[in-house]
Amino acid sequence: MARVSQDDVLLLFRALRTFRSGKKPSCAPRGRPPHSICPLFASCERWTGPDDYALGLRETAAQTETRRARWPCSRLLEVLDPTVSQIR
Repeated sequence: MARVSQDDVLLLFRALRTFRSGKKPSCAPRGRPPHSICPLFASCERWTGPDDYALGLRETAAQTETRRARWPCSRLLEVLDPTVSQIR
């Protein structure tokens, strides 16, 4: 079991939030054929469905939150918080 400090968890949490956030996040696919530097890209619904940014403008906040909760990085962010002290 690897031990991590609360600071390690916060740094990872902030890095992941920054990596996936914004209109053109770092995890977005680029090039031809499209590829992403995100290791979770293959299992992510964000890039195979309708445009997230456009949907966010038309949906209610609850609908957007529910849709984004299915993304692998969202599920990872759910388990990361300052109380995490072990990575299993």
